[in-house]
Amino acid sequence: MKITLSGKQVDISDKLRARVEEGINASTSKYFSAPISCSVAFSKDGEDFRAEVTVHPARNIVLKGTGIAADPYSAFDNANEHISTRLRRQKTKLNDHKGKTGLVEMAHEAVFPLTETEDEMSIDESAPLTIAETDANIKVCTVSEAVMYMDLADECALMFRNSANNRISMVYRRKDGNIGWVEPAE
Repeated sequence: MKITLSGKQVDISDKLRARVEEGINASTSKYFSAPISCSVAFSKDGEDFRAEVTVHPARNIVLKGTGIAADPYSAFDNANEHISTRLRRQKTKLNDHKGKTGLVEMAHEAVFPLTETEDEMSIDESAPLTIAETDANIKVCTVSEAVMYMDLADECALMFRNSANNRISMVYRRKDGNIGWVEPAE
C-alpha cells in the first residue's frame, strides 16, 4: 500500500513516519487484505496538532478520519483509532451485504466556481461555468444506509438512489448537526 505523508507547518521526522506506516498498516491489514493507498496530513491547529488520515481500502471506498492532540503522535493515534473504527464498520457492512446485488449507477459530478466580482476576474459570457467534471457512483440503498455511507466517508452530503421508490435522493448534515433528507416531488 502506498502511504503519503505531508505536513503543513509540521516537520515529519523519520520516527513519526515509521510510527504512521506501522499504525496504518496494522489498522488496514486487519480488515482489508490489499488496501490501495493512504494519505496522512499533519497541520497546526492553534496550539494543537491535527492529523487527517484518508484511506482508500478498496475500489469505490474512501474513508477519512481526524485527530487533534497536543503532539503529532497523539493526534495520529486519535485519527488512526477513528479510521480503524470506520474500517471495521465498512468491513462489517460489506460482509452483511454479501450475496445482495450491489447496484451502483454512474452519474456526472460538476464543481462550479464561487461568484467573484468582475474586477477580480474577466468573465467570458459564452463560456460554461463548469470548472471540473468527474464521474461519480450513485449507490442504490435505503436512507439509513445512505446516512451510514455518508458518515463512513466523513462527507457532508451524499446523493443516492432510494431503493424504496427508485428515485434520486440526497442526505446531508445540517448546521445544527442533524441529518437532512431531500427527495424530489413526483
